[in-house]
Amino acid sequence: MLKEYIPIGVTLQLYNFLQEASLTLPPTPVTIYYTKSLTEFHYLTDMPYNIGGIYENFQIIFQPREILVKKKIFEKVLLHELLHWVLYGLSEKYQEGLIYWYMGYYEKKEVDIFLNKFADFNYELPLFISYYWEK
Repeated sequence: MLKEYIPIGVTLQLYNFLQEASLTLPPTPVTIYYTKSLTEFHYLTDMPYNIGGIYENFQIIFQPREILVKKKIFEKVLLHELLHWVLYGLSEKYQEGLIYWYMGYYEKKEVDIFLNKFADFNYELPLFISYYWEK
């Protein structure tokens, strides 16, 4: 399913999440594309430069890999976008908060939105995901 080389640390975190969430890899593979410049990234995604990557419809478009590595955020951004891929069927309004929460970015406002609903499920991740799974 993953043709692109994924660092072992990211792979382990991804599979750990799948286990905790009682999910499997999606049946549709993800296409990963690293842009050649920040200009190309902005042109393809219409995103500002403080966004390292974007997932949409089983495709991930990243800023140039060397820029993400130099900023020391490559593996974090890669895991973040791969989590969007494995959560493809979860309501988008909860994806970002769940991902930030899982990755330990508790100060993000999206985490509060997620946690307010997550509490209703006694913090059982598989129950929460299955309830809000749309596809």
